[in-house]
Parts: sequence; structure tokens; C-alpha cells
Amino acid sequence: MRSALITFLLFVLACPAHGQSDSTAVTDSVVTHIQATDTLIRYRINGAYLGSIWQDLKYTVARPAHWEKRDYIRLGVITGATGILLGSDYGIKQFFIHHQSNFVTSVTDQIEPFGNAYSPYLVAGMYVAGVIAHDRNLEHGGLMAAKSLIISTVIYATIKSIVRRGRPTYYDSPFTFEPPFSKDKQHTSFPSGHSLTVMTVATAMAELYGKDHPWVPWVAYSIAGLTGITRLYENRHWSSDVLIGLSLGHFVTKSIFRHHRELEHKKAMQLLTLH
Repeated sequence: MRSALITFLLFVLACPAHGQSDSTAVTDSVVTHIQATDTLIRYRINGAYLGSIWQDLKYTVARPAHWEKRDYIRLGVITGATGILLGSDYGIKQFFIHHQSNFVTSVTDQIEPFGNAYSPYLVAGMYVAGVIAHDRNLEHGGLMAAKSLIISTVIYATIKSIVRRGRPTYYDSPFTFEPPFSKDKQHTSFPSGHSLTVMTVATAMAELYGKDHPWVPWVAYSIAGLTGITRLYENRHWSSDVLIGLSLGHFVTKSIFRHHRELEHKKAMQLLTLH
């Protein structure tokens, strides 16, 4: 299991991110690539990149104000599913408690680190590999994934500090809460940070590599889902915590990549005007 997961990580690092051309050297060939939706904006760690983190954070937080009908439908589905899980949280907890085994534990031990250790290392590895190999595509992809992870973590940490929900490790009731900003570590269940982290990286991988390698989203999202299940198996989160963590990580990352595409479209129009 561990070797298979590591192989997946290494393959993703070796794959070139789809359609990314350098914004520092615009030529007629780049203008031609515009019609093929090639990337015009590629990041490096500099003032522009750091400034883009703040801009993307503002864009993501403001996204609900610009939602369309389909977005509200998705929100309704997530809200309904969360409501169902809230009523089932205790039963789901008991199911996993009574279905523990050495074999399943050995499997979850291999998957669970994707929610904390593996995901940040994968993102950092993409960036470092891009720098060492002078691969601007890979370097840009790593920075896009890193930006998604930073912003989703900021949003998740803010929510967790406000919603102080008791962890199933300590409480049988899923409706045990403390006042906002309390320091009790037993009330840090909502949302699941592991689920958010792994889904953030999974969505970034799907956005970067999914077009050229259709299997990547399937593998990435499967790993994200399995990581969420490990949090239930280990009795660290309620099922509704996991669903919201996964949903939030996906929403934030999709918003960031959407903003990037909008900026690229704007720049492409400017270039076409100039030519």
C-alpha cells in the first residue's frame, strides 16, 4: 500500500502541468497558444505571488455573492447531506468503533498521513523539483497548489476557532459545543482539517493534470475520500465534520483556479488587442 501511494506521488511530480507558458516572454507563438487556452500567468515566489494570495483569499470569500443557480443547488445538496449526517453522527461513530480490526488499522495507518504529512510534502516537492529541474510548469503548479493550501488552511482555522465542536474521542453527543475562541483542545472537531487538506491538494492535482491525465482526478479524489474515512475510523471526527472539510477544500481550490483562469482570460484579451 505505501509503495503504491508513493509511486503515485512520484508520477504526478514527473507529469508536466497542462498548458502553461511563461508570462515574462510574450511572443506571437504565445498569442497563438491563447486560442488553445494555454496558461499565460506562471508564478514564482516574489511580490506578485504573495500579493496574489491575498487577492485570491478575497475572491474566494466573496464568491458566494456571485453564485449562479447551479451553485445554490450544490449548496443545497451539501447542506441536506450535512443535515442527514448530523442526525447519523452518533450511529456512524458506533459503527466504526465496533468494526475495528488489525488489518483495517494497518491500511488506515498508510492512508491517514495524506491529511497532514504527505500532502504538504507533495506540494513542496512539486515546487522544489521544478526549481531544480528548471521546469517552470512544475514550479508554477507547485505554487498554485501551495496557494490553495494556504488559503484553505486560513479559512479552515478561522471556522474551527469559531465553531468549537466536541470531538467524538471525548464525547458521545455530536452536539457538544463550547463558546467561540475557547482554548479547549477537546472542542476542535469542526471541520476536519485532514479532510480539508487532502481535498485541497487533490483538487489542485485534478485541476493541474486532469486534462492530460484523466486518471489523476480519480486517484486523487479517491485518496481524499479514503483519508476522510480514516478520520471516522480513528474516532477523531464526526462524519459531518469530514463532509464539510472535504467540501470546503474542494470549493476553495476550485475558486482559486477559477480566479486564475479569469485573470488569464483578461490578459489574453489584452494581448489579442495589442496584436
